Amino acid sequence: MAARSTRPSYFARLAPSVMVGALGLASLGASCGQAAITLLPGVLNNPGNRSLRRALFGFAVTELCSEMKSRSVPLMMQDTDPAIGRFYPTACKVDQLADENLFVQFTGHGYAWTNVTGRIGFEASASVQYNHDFFADSGDLYVYFRQVAAQSTGFTPLMIERGESSAAGGGLSLFGTSVNAVTRRLGERMLAHQLARGFTVVRRDDGEVSFALGVLETGQKPLTPFDRKRSDWLMLTNDRSELHAGQRDFTGPFTIKDEGDALYLTAVLEGAPQVDLLVVPRAAGDAWLAQYERYGQTGAPQQPPLFDDVLAAAIPVHSSPPMAMRKKLPVGVGSYYLVFDHTATAGRTVPVATPLDDRAATVSYAVQLGDAD
Repeated sequence: MAARSTRPSYFARLAPSVMVGALGLASLGASCGQAAITLLPGVLNNPGNRSLRRALFGFAVTELCSEMKSRSVPLMMQDTDPAIGRFYPTACKVDQLADENLFVQFTGHGYAWTNVTGRIGFEASASVQYNHDFFADSGDLYVYFRQVAAQSTGFTPLMIERGESSAAGGGLSLFGTSVNAVTRRLGERMLAHQLARGFTVVRRDDGEVSFALGVLETGQKPLTPFDRKRSDWLMLTNDRSELHAGQRDFTGPFTIKDEGDALYLTAVLEGAPQVDLLVVPRAAGDAWLAQYERYGQTGAPQQPPLFDDVLAAAIPVHSSPPMAMRKKLPVGVGSYYLVFDHTATAGRTVPVATPLDDRAATVSYAVQLGDAD
């Protein structure tokens, strides 16, 4: 049985809205809207029908911001790397320009890790113009957001783990340049790299929505660590994170809106003996995250986690892939962070500190919304 949801995402509502609003086929319901779209790929994919195709996205002006603020954005240096940080949009405004492109302004906060600075906590803002379009292919709907121009980006360090205890420092230098200045350049470059890639949303004909940074070629799927196989549960995230010693990753937030739903985790650890798995409510997680972004010393959450377990490194058997941990997370209706912790200040484990040997942990994980029963 498929998982229930009280409010489908903007992209999950895309197909029926298109058929009823743009094409006037009021007899088509949510169950067959996308099927109807993909039966007409020659019409909808024809560049000559650009006005019709643009009409499909008219309501994105009012919906896109809520989608952006409902999730965090993983940060990486290269497209195929695991995430080394995360950005959390908190404010957003979208305007449709005369040429029908979208002008998106957003601000937020986050953290990242580099071998030069250690952990960086930051606030950031950007103004970006996106060209949005879609392509229907073999029952799947590809939604493209390509960057046209980045009008401005701003990056303000809140904390620099190595060299400065806060962004207000600036006295120390690295090769004649202040650590603060180096951090700003690295942060701006990382943010600009993500913005320049744009992103793709793939909505499968069964309703699953997946996100990928960058523009996927038609027929490709986002690079993800797990194949959902025959599962009909909604995939909330399917990604990889890199955790250096003394670091953690606040994935999510993930929301349960229906008492009949539950969160399920699949995870594999490589590169380190073990890391902690912690689940905290959104409010407590926000406070803990703010502490992580502003102070070099990590600390424990302000209240005990709702879930506290250990993910041990999986040992492959012969040529078989490592065995994944699969867990139902014991939480009900609400919003939560799933925290992968590689520190000695939270959870049950204590990473072994070896000088000049940072054993980074790589966690491959998927979170699904499934039936509680």
